[in-house]
Amino acid sequence: VDVATALAAGLHWCSAGHLLFMSGCYDARAAPGSGVCRGARDGACVGYAEEVSGQGKSLKIVDRQTSGTCPEANSGASQTGQCKNGKCDVWIGGGDFCSQCSQTTDYLINGKCTNTNTDSACGNTPDSGMCTLCKSGYFLHRGGCYQIGTEPGNLVCKDTAASTNQGTCNECQAGYFRNPVAGLDKTKESCIACNQTTAVDYNTGVANCAECTAPTTPGTNSQQQKATCTKCASPKYLKADGTCGESSDCTSGTEFAKKDSVNGNRCVPCGDKIDGIADCKTCTPKTAAGLAEAPSVTCSACTTPTKKPNVAGTGCFACSVDGCSNCSKDDVCEVCDGKIVKIDKDKATTCVTEDQCKGTEGFFVKTNGSTKTCEACGDENCATCAAEGTGKCSKCKATNTAGAKLYLKTVSSGSTGTCVEASQCGSGFFPKADDKAGNKCAACSTVADGGIDNCSECSLLPSASRSFATLITCTKCSTKKLSPLKDACLTDCPAGTYDSQGVCTLCHPSCAECNGNANQDSCTACYPGSVLNKPDSLNTGTCIPECTGRYAENCETGMCTAVLGGSKYCSRCKSGYVPVDGLCVSATMRAPTGCTPGDGVCSSCTSTYFLESGGCYQSTAYPGNTLCSSATDGKCKTCTNTQTADPSTGVCPACPAGCSKCSGSSGSQTCSECLAGYYKSGTKCVKCSENSNGITGVPNCVSCKEPSGASDTVTCYVTQEPSVNPTDPSTNKTGLSSGAIAGISVAVIVVVGGLVGFLCWWFVCRGKA
Repeated sequence: VDVATALAAGLHWCSAGHLLFMSGCYDARAAPGSGVCRGARDGACVGYAEEVSGQGKSLKIVDRQTSGTCPEANSGASQTGQCKNGKCDVWIGGGDFCSQCSQTTDYLINGKCTNTNTDSACGNTPDSGMCTLCKSGYFLHRGGCYQIGTEPGNLVCKDTAASTNQGTCNECQAGYFRNPVAGLDKTKESCIACNQTTAVDYNTGVANCAECTAPTTPGTNSQQQKATCTKCASPKYLKADGTCGESSDCTSGTEFAKKDSVNGNRCVPCGDKIDGIADCKTCTPKTAAGLAEAPSVTCSACTTPTKKPNVAGTGCFACSVDGCSNCSKDDVCEVCDGKIVKIDKDKATTCVTEDQCKGTEGFFVKTNGSTKTCEACGDENCATCAAEGTGKCSKCKATNTAGAKLYLKTVSSGSTGTCVEASQCGSGFFPKADDKAGNKCAACSTVADGGIDNCSECSLLPSASRSFATLITCTKCSTKKLSPLKDACLTDCPAGTYDSQGVCTLCHPSCAECNGNANQDSCTACYPGSVLNKPDSLNTGTCIPECTGRYAENCETGMCTAVLGGSKYCSRCKSGYVPVDGLCVSATMRAPTGCTPGDGVCSSCTSTYFLESGGCYQSTAYPGNTLCSSATDGKCKTCTNTQTADPSTGVCPACPAGCSKCSGSSGSQTCSECLAGYYKSGTKCVKCSENSNGITGVPNCVSCKEPSGASDTVTCYVTQEPSVNPTDPSTNKTGLSSGAIAGISVAVIVVVGGLVGFLCWWFVCRGKA
C-alpha cells in the first residue's frame, strides 16, 4: 500500500526499519517490535519472529489492509467460513491463514474459507475443504488459491499480473522459492516457504530459514531436494551446511558467529574475504557475536602453509623468514620464535638472538615494553649504539666510507655520542686510538685515557713519543699551572720556572726562582751550592757559586760553613766584620740588624732577625727565609723546615742534606720535601743528577720530580752546564782569590821539584852502591 492509501485508511506510514502494527509503528530491531518481527521494509514485516509463527490465538501482526485472522472450528466440528481445527498454519505477512477448511465444500480463497467461489478462483470443486487448481490471475498455495497483485497473495508472489501459465506464479517473494518441479502448472504450488519442512513435489525448505534459493534440480520420490538457505530467521545462524542453528553451532576455531540484523546471522568461515580474513584458517571473534566491523575476528593461523598472520591477527601474509611466527607484511617478520626481529636499513627482516644482535656492527637491541627488536643505529658510522637516533653511538666503525679513521665524540659527560674524524674532536679533546674498546675523542683531562689531570687543551703526541700512560702534550690547564714540559698541570711551578699566565716558564738556568723573566739578573733564589748576588736595594740578582764574590770578602779562611737552603755562607768574619744575611759587613754598620758583635760573629740579634751559625739573618728575606719563616726578638719562632725552634736559643734543628722539610727528632729525621735540585727517594732527598733505589737521575739536572713508578727516570725540568760563570772574574768556583792561588802554585812547584830531586838521588846513589 502506498502512503496516500495508508493515510486515507487512517493508518500511519512507518519509516525504514519499522513495521506498522495496530495503527502504530514499531522498530523491528528492538523490543517490543523485535519480539514480533526481525526485519521490516516499507512499513511491512519481511522477516518474522519465530515465536509468533503459529500462535494464531495470541499476538497477531496486522498487515496493511488485511486483518489476517483465522477463525478456527472446534475440534471435530465443521462450519462454513471456519478453518479446520489446527489448520490455521499458513503464515503470510505476519498473519495466520488457513490451509484447509472445516466445511469440505468451502472454497479456500486468499487463505480464508468461504462457501462462495469468489471470482471462480478455484478451478474445480473443493476437495476436502481445499482447492486443487486455480484459475488465471490466481496461484495455488498451501491448499488455497491466492490472487496475484493483492494481499495476502502479493506477499508470496511478486507478479503484478496474471501469468500466461494459468494458475501459477512466475516469481516468488523473498522468503519463498519457486517450485522447481518439471511441468509446473495450475495444479501445483508455485511458491514454497523457505522455512517449510513439509515437502512439496519432493522439494522442501529449511527449518528457521527466512530467505533462500530454489534447489538446482527438482526433487524426486527417491531423492527430496532442499532449498539453499541464504538467511535464517533471527536469532538463528546460517551454518556452512545450509541449515539454521544457534551461534554455538558455528565450528569453533574455523568459523565465527556474525550477528547481522539486515543480512541475517550466519556462521562465517575464518577465511571469508568480506567478513573474515582472506586465507585465514583459525580465528577467534574479537568480541561477542554481532560486531559490525570487518574483519570481526583475530586470525591465529593461515590456510596457506607459507603464510602467517600478523600479531594483530588482521591479515595473512607470505612469511618465508626463517624462525618467524608472525609477519606484518609479505616477508616482513614481526615476531620470531624464541628470538628477536632484526630490521635492516632496507627494512628486510631476519630472526636473531640478542647476543647475535649485540655482536652485529651497527645494530642495537631496542626494548619497547615487553617487545625487543634488533635495529640499525641511526648513525651509519656507528659500530654499536645505545638507542636509535643521532648522538647515540657507543662505539664507532674503524673508518668512514672515505677511509678516514673515526672517533667517538660523546655528549657532555655521557657515554654515547657521534662519530667524527680526528680533526673534529674539538678543543679539550684528543683522538685516542683503541682497537678493542673503539677509537674515541678523549678529554684532555682524563688520565685513564692518556690525558693529563686538569688539562683543558692539548694535542696528541707523535706516536714515537707517547708513553704507556700519557698520550698528549698539554697546552693549557683549567685551574692549575702548566708544567714547562707540558706533561702535567701543577699546583705550583717547579724550581727554575715562574708562572706566566698559567704556564710555568723557564727562568735563567742559574736561577732556582726568578722575578718574571729569564734574565740572568732576575734571580730571587738559587739552587743549593749557589748564592744570590744582588744589590742591597733590590730583591733580584744573579746566582753565583757559594763562598765566592761578595760572600767570600772578609770571611775568615775556612769559615764559609753556615748552611741555609743547601748553600754555604760565612759563619765567622775577619776582625771588624760580622755575618749579616751571609755577607761580612762592618761591625759599625750592624745597627739595623741588631747584631751584637763578637769576634767576627754576632752573639745575638734583634727584631725579625734570628741568630744562625754566628750570623744574623732576616726571617722575611732570602736566604734567611729558607730556614726560618718568622722571628721575634732576634730568635726564630717558626722553622721553615717544619722542625721546632729551640725556645731558649731560637735555633732550628737542621734536616738531612737535600731536605727542605723533615719530621722526627735529630738522628732519625725523614724528609718530607726536598730542596730545589733534589728529588725524594724513600725518606731521603737525592740530587737530580744522581741515582737512588732504582730511580735514575739526569746529568746536569737541577730541577726535577721523582717518577711515579718505583723505578724510572726522574722528570727533569731544568738542566745546567757543568759550571756557571760567576759574576766576578777574579774568583772561581772554589771561592779562592787569585793571590792565594798564586801562592799555592809556587808551593806546589817547590814540593814537586824537591820530590823529583830526591827520586833522582835515590836511584843514582843506590845504583852506584
